[in-house]
Amino acid sequence: MNINFDKNVFLYLAAVVAGFFLINLSAESAVTGFFEDLFFYVGAIAMALFSFVIIFFSLFSFFKN
Repeated sequence: MNINFDKNVFLYLAAVVAGFFLINLSAESAVTGFFEDLFFYVGAIAMALFSFVIIFFSLFSFFKN
């Protein structure tokens, strides 16, 4: 199987990792109040969105071949 991602796949992966760290910061109480909720929701949305993008590109490449 030849997975031919575009050049941005590593940026998408970095966004997933950054989303994980935002969720981790809110869970560890490194930030409090408004930013705790903000980091959690932004991290969850980033992880979901960019994970979907990576999966979509993988499936598209798989079925294209």
